[in-house]
Amino acid sequence: MIVWLDSPEAQGRNFIFLDRDGVFNENRPDYVKNFQEMKFHPEALDALRVLKEKNISVIVVSNQSGVNRGLISWDDFWGMHDGMVREVEKAGGRILAALYCPHRPDENCECRKPSPAMILAACRIYGIIPAATWFVGDYDSDVEAAKQAGCLAARIRRPGESDEDCARSGVPVFSNLLDAVLSICG
Repeated sequence: MIVWLDSPEAQGRNFIFLDRDGVFNENRPDYVKNFQEMKFHPEALDALRVLKEKNISVIVVSNQSGVNRGLISWDDFWGMHDGMVREVEKAGGRILAALYCPHRPDENCECRKPSPAMILAACRIYGIIPAATWFVGDYDSDVEAAKQAGCLAARIRRPGESDEDCARSGVPVFSNLLDAVLSICG
């Protein structure tokens, strides 16, 4: 597990966990491998600004197996992370922390979602109460990790996904992060 903290102290007592690829930015079938390939959803940047305005601290929780697959160099991994943080700040938002799992599924690590390990680690660091905290992702593994951690869960609909596919997750489904934030964070 890779942990990045912007600050060891949160601005308030409200938090939200967000997956990265497919939630902040467009996902790619061949992985987002560098910052130049990271295409932000415009409404996601607006959502991150709204979260900061509402004093809700954002924690990114993301599987990044492209690293251990040899598709993403460490320099490119950190370049994507740094670029993401800069773009979010330019849009008026803030990321408090990010936890990443660089492992491939066949490595059977303890941190890869759907394991709740990254969420629970962030909860220990910041004293987060999972039952009062949302996790927004775009895969069933995100929903499962949230449920196992005791968090509230919501999903972003992936391109081409049917209503029936989304309904199986049993959680609220939104077309984008801004819609999710406006609905679940009031």
